[in-house]
Amino acid sequence: MNGFTFQTPPKIVFNWGAVTQLPAEASALGRRPLVVCGRSLRASGKLETILSGLRAAGLEPSVHEGVPAEPDLTALQACMDAAVGCDSVIAIGGGSVLDIAKGGAALSDTGATAADYFSGKPVPDTGKPLIALPTTSGTGSEVTWVCVLVDHETRRKASIRGPGMMPRVAIVDPELTVTCPSTVTAYSGADAFVQAVESFTSRGANPMTDALALEAAKLTAHWLEIAVREPGNREAREGMALGSMMAGIALNTSRLGLVHGLAHPVGAVTGAAHGLLCGLLMPPVMRFNRDAASSKYARLAAELGLVAAVGESGTDALIRFTEHLMARVGIPLHLSALGFDLADLDWVAQETMPSGSTKANPRAVSVEEARNVALSCV
Repeated sequence: MNGFTFQTPPKIVFNWGAVTQLPAEASALGRRPLVVCGRSLRASGKLETILSGLRAAGLEPSVHEGVPAEPDLTALQACMDAAVGCDSVIAIGGGSVLDIAKGGAALSDTGATAADYFSGKPVPDTGKPLIALPTTSGTGSEVTWVCVLVDHETRRKASIRGPGMMPRVAIVDPELTVTCPSTVTAYSGADAFVQAVESFTSRGANPMTDALALEAAKLTAHWLEIAVREPGNREAREGMALGSMMAGIALNTSRLGLVHGLAHPVGAVTGAAHGLLCGLLMPPVMRFNRDAASSKYARLAAELGLVAAVGESGTDALIRFTEHLMARVGIPLHLSALGFDLADLDWVAQETMPSGSTKANPRAVSVEEARNVALSCV
């Protein structure tokens, strides 16, 4: 076994209704928090409730809202600017909101720009303390030090990462996910399942990430469709929230695989939701990885209780299960349904190669192989 370093937030609070603990947690980090959120939080009435609780605790919160679903350098720079003068950051939203807030907390007051960090400037080891509250069950961003961005000028979608972006506290309240539209539940949940599987099979996996990723895969495989069809089902929401968080903790150490290596450039050229792309790309990538990851695929199939048909292996059963699960929650089979242009195929293959996710894939990937996997989805 190779040695490893395991990173996770210092404190995780997981419970139905845990959002009520936010004022107490925020009070320990300063008096002037910046609340970063999407516009839907205000529309739902939850933002004012949260702000009232913070003010009642003697805090003086300011608000930065309107983070786009696929955040870019402009969105990060705006959050960095908004965080100047604040002593902590509170992020409430989906993965995009959490990512941008992490970047704002770590990178404000540094004298550098969002573009500088996207171009490779190292992220500081420390930043303003951040509390992360996810409103979707998908990216696990509340427990990672990763921020994913799009640069529209170059059409690059990539991540910046570093210890300074790790949340100080993650408050995971399944109740915050109940009002998610069914498509958001489906796409973010597909991402959670894929991240669990890719973390489990990654070259960077270790015994700790294996335990987390395996349980995360079981939880998300079981509860995803139920959460989509029964949005008020407490067990489903709790299972998805827990599975998403556990997959996030795993991937922060293990990294991911070719699904995410491909999803970023495909997302950059199509604008399609990240989780949708991950769900679409998962079965063909599993076929590509069949031999390199067969033992872990078989173990996961056994843990899920999948029964192989005559002539099938455990890996075959898992791929079939994944295809059917994605179809049942509305994930399309083909990139052409998302407006993908074949003229972008070579560019996507080239952009896939530098990704840390691609490098962590259990099977080594060439440019031509990345192109062929993408082509099989068109």
